[in-house]
Formats: sequence, structure tokens, C-alpha cells
Amino acid sequence: MPLKAEAIQILKDINSWWTAPHEVRPRLPSYERRHVQTLLDALSHAGARCQVLRGPRQAGKSTVMLQAVRRLLAKGARPQDILLIRFDLDILREQQTLLPMLSWFAKEIRGSALNEGRPFYLFLDEAQKLPRWDEQIKHVFDTYKPRMALTGSASVLVARGQRESLAGRALTTEIPPFLFREVLELTGDASDLPKALDCRDLFQQGLRARERFEMIFHEPPRRRGAWKDRLDRYYSRGGYPDLHTGAIEEDRWADYLMETVFERVLGVDIPDLFPVDQPRLLRHIYMEAARRTGQEIAQKKLADEANAAGFSTNQPTVGRYLHYLCDALLIREFRRYPLSRKVSAKIPSKYTLTDLGVRNAIFRETPSLWDSPPDALGPLVETLVQTVLRGVGIQAHFYRQLKNPNRRREGFEEVDFIIEALDGSVIPIEVKFRRRIDGEDCRPLINFMKERRPNLGIMVTRETFNIDQERKILFVPLMDFLLAF
Repeated sequence: MPLKAEAIQILKDINSWWTAPHEVRPRLPSYERRHVQTLLDALSHAGARCQVLRGPRQAGKSTVMLQAVRRLLAKGARPQDILLIRFDLDILREQQTLLPMLSWFAKEIRGSALNEGRPFYLFLDEAQKLPRWDEQIKHVFDTYKPRMALTGSASVLVARGQRESLAGRALTTEIPPFLFREVLELTGDASDLPKALDCRDLFQQGLRARERFEMIFHEPPRRRGAWKDRLDRYYSRGGYPDLHTGAIEEDRWADYLMETVFERVLGVDIPDLFPVDQPRLLRHIYMEAARRTGQEIAQKKLADEANAAGFSTNQPTVGRYLHYLCDALLIREFRRYPLSRKVSAKIPSKYTLTDLGVRNAIFRETPSLWDSPPDALGPLVETLVQTVLRGVGIQAHFYRQLKNPNRRREGFEEVDFIIEALDGSVIPIEVKFRRRIDGEDCRPLINFMKERRPNLGIMVTRETFNIDQERKILFVPLMDFLLAF
């Protein structure tokens, strides 16, 4: 089916770089997240796999992709070898298939076959809106070998497609809401910070990683005071970039999050893509995860509570809905370490929200980060800490074991997070947001390190900075910990 004249004009409009002055329009932000370089590196060689950019709505996936186009042009890529298709536009989605658009592009713009000569770059935005998108992308990828990236606000579909038609052909990069450091970089408040750490650096550097934290800790008090105020705002509103650039009115931030994240993803995206027989139950489960962020949640108990609240459900349904929420990157699951060989819903997982701002928008009340009792803040601070515990080849868990298997009354020892590298090495991270850290606060972390003998342990504190050389433990204030990544 030939392309309609209107579709051709729209393709020319969104691929503004095809004609002089060969620029990406509209003008993009000058600030680039680190994901832009990651994407460029992945697309830099022949035979590159399809790059899937997953992330919640409004986290900046489309911007990352367009900034990658801008960088390709700056490096000398031929503008007519780069094709972007946006499937949130009705006229392009109505084409039903990629092939007519690719044929037109090859003949009228590129001027040569797609699988011959120069590299061909294909960027697909909102790919999940194209009918049978995963099958079509599989065919295009296998036939034309483009250097391809795609995004999808409904990341549940991207996840499902990758597990099925794109298995072995795609690699995923998660693009969560902005980290605290990224918010400061975006607004120009993070100049001269040391180079950002990656979780993998902690395994490679061990105690030497303290140098990054030390540099931040010894910044002038006035600067640290300004950062402290910004952290309080980040804690309250989360990391969606429009909330920190002035794009959203100050008194509308909660409405913005409710409309774009809560209502749209829960009410439209997930039910459109998966069998959600009880949309109200899905919302109920998300609300309970938000209320209990940073805590263990047993699926059976959650199902019993939902039934008591008037829903007719069971544990398998609750488990599926939790899985949908994780796939949509609204919540994050942490399984107990060490992982058992057999996955069982009877063993509770710990769940956190991906971003605290949505929780605060729902409940409209947030305990003060600097004035509230530690017990009220613990799970919320853990939710902040988890934002930086991610990376290629890194898994994050939590630790909870009986102190004495023969005496259950003695209780459990817990460590808030265990990050694990591909080789099985681990780093325990405990969160104690208190003015003073005593020996009892350190006991679970110390005992874990005695048993597992990792090269490094970290205690995230309120304001204590210290190094225990003998036990290989770094004590790092929350603000410094977040700014280091």
C-alpha cells in the first residue's frame, strides 16, 4: 500500500535532519543523560542488536533517542541514512506495517537499498502502538540489519515482546526517572562533582571508592546546604524531569504525576496490554505497594487483605498484577538473598516504588526528611537508595535470615540491600537514617560480612561519614551516597 501524502509530509517533518541545515527539531535540551552515550556505543558496530529503551512515562526515553540522533549527525553520519518513525501519530500508525515506509525511505531519501553500503539507522518511538510490532521488527531486523533502537511508554509490552519475538535480538536499557545527581546536573547545580560511580565500580574498587564520597563530603558547607534543600525537594517530588525544569507549575506537580503516571499507566497502558479483569484491584495493589514501599509484601497476605476490602481475588492474580506493575517500572521487586533454586510465592519479596514522587502525589502527605523520626523515614529513605542500585550485570536483593535457626524467637537479622555481580560477588548496603550510629545498628551488616566476606560493605547514614578499615565498611551520608552515582 503506497504511503499517503500526509504520511510522507509527517515523516519529512519529524526527520528534520534530511534537509539543510540538517538539525534535529524542535531544539533538544543541552543536558544529556548517560544513557545517550550507552545507546551510541551499542549502535556503533555492525551486527549491533536492537536496543530497547524501557522506562515509565515522561522519564525521557524519546529525548534520549533524539539526542543520540543529534550526536550521530555531529559525528558525520549521513542525515539521509537515519529514519525516525513515531507511532504515537495516528497517520503513521494507520499504515499498519513498516514495510511501505521503509521502501519509500530507501527509494526517495536514502537512495539505495537498506541492506547495502552505508549503515542504516532506524529509530522507532512508541513502537508498541504499531499492530504486531514485535513480529514486524523481527522481520525488519533479520532482513535489513539496521542499527535499531525503539522506545515504548508501555514498557510492559516492550518486555513481553523482547521475551517472545525479539528473544536473542534485543538488549534492554532501563531509563528510570532522573537520579538525584541527574536532577542537579539538569539544573546546573552539580558542577565539579567527581565522575559518577557505577555499581560495578564498587566491586572493582572496594574501599578505594571512598575517595569519591570523601570529595563530596568535604565540599563547602554552603554548597552542601543548597544540595540538602534540593534533596528535600527530590525526596518529595521524585525524579520526573519536567518537575525540576519549570515546565510544570509549582502547585500542579502532584496533579501532573497522578495524570501522567498513575492514571495513564494503571488505567490505560497495562489493561490494554495484559488481561486485567479487575482494574480497581490493580490500583488497589499499587496503592498498597506505595503505602508499604521498602517493606516485604507477602502475596497471600495481600490477597487476603484485598478480599477483606471487597475484591474477589486470589494469590496467583495478585502475583500477576504485581508482575505487571514491575514490568511497567512503577514498582521494583527485591528477592531474598541468597536466591533459592525454586521460586516460591510463599517467600515474601521486598517491594519499593521506582519513584517516591508518585507515592507523595497519591497520599499528599510526606514525613519531613530532616525532622521526622527515623522509624517513619526508614522505608522511604530505602526507596531513595534503591534508585542508584542498578547497572549492567547487577542484580539487587535483600537479606533476611533467622539469627538462630533453632530458636525462631530470637528473630531475624536483616540487611536492606545486597547487590550482586555476574561472578556472584556481593556488596551489602544497610540504611540507618539516624543522627547517631551505634554498635547495634551495625551488627547485621558486620555479621553478614563475617559470613560472606565481601570486599566492601556500606552503611548509608543521615550525616555520619567514617571508614572502618578493619571491617571494610564505609559509612556514607544519604546525600553523598546519591550524589556519587
